[in-house]
Amino acid sequence: MMLKRQAFEEQVRLLVRVLPYVARETDFALKGGTAINFFLRDMPRLSVDIDLAYLPLEPRETALPKIRAALARIGEQLMASSPAIATIDPPAVRENELRLLIRHGRTQVKLELSPVLRGTVFPPETRTIGPAVENAFGYAEMQVLSHADLYAGKICAALDRQHPRDLFDIKLLLENEGVDRKLIDAFLVYLISHNRPIAELLAPNPKDVKYTYEAEFAAMTALPPTLEDLYQARGDLLQRIHESLTEKDRAFLISVKSGDPDWSLLNTPNAEQLPAVQWKLQNIRRMTKDRRNEALARLRIVLGA
Repeated sequence: MMLKRQAFEEQVRLLVRVLPYVARETDFALKGGTAINFFLRDMPRLSVDIDLAYLPLEPRETALPKIRAALARIGEQLMASSPAIATIDPPAVRENELRLLIRHGRTQVKLELSPVLRGTVFPPETRTIGPAVENAFGYAEMQVLSHADLYAGKICAALDRQHPRDLFDIKLLLENEGVDRKLIDAFLVYLISHNRPIAELLAPNPKDVKYTYEAEFAAMTALPPTLEDLYQARGDLLQRIHESLTEKDRAFLISVKSGDPDWSLLNTPNAEQLPAVQWKLQNIRRMTKDRRNEALARLRIVLGA
């Protein structure tokens, strides 16, 4: 456990060293576990990846070359800052994968963006890194997604992959700010942007994450919660979401799944302009009538509609 903790700490040290170079790219904002645990909270756990959102609402053919150019600039500036740092633009496993690997000796940090999830629901905010992170690893300041955007994405991740890291972040959300209306408004947008069917996220099959708990999470926090605590957080999250969804919210989700969304039912303006939402609707509209009706019936059952 101690060796894993030391390896994670070396990754965090490199990550914090990288962040100022990322912050120069003002079209990027930090999201995910690093944003939550180092900027919103003061290091309740370690985080070793740099997940970014691309902010402008631009056509894909415009956005992707600009993202790649920004990643190249980050890599060039990092290597110029130290001969010990190397960056690798790995071959894409999936089409248009946007990723940069940063290495210092045996330590590696991954910087990644989604080619589809571009834009945000609410404006990003400039934040400084938490005091505990600064004292241990150094200072950083950069654009970070809003609280609602961060946790809307985190909720979708927790319901999809159910990784212990995500469940831990959700546990702290439920114990502190909770799930308010603004978060639900953002969650609805992230829900209809996700590559998994809406019904699967709202009623996921519980996963056994014992192995990932031991291998990829336990050493990240000084006092890790039990696996049962994380499973409880997963159940509590689902209960809280379903309690929070109004009849209007349910009607909106059904309208999206039908391929004819009623945007007047959504509290957040301009969500229909987000590329991931447009992509989801294209996929829904490509479904055969029988498949779409089957998916609609499943969603109605999950929503109790």
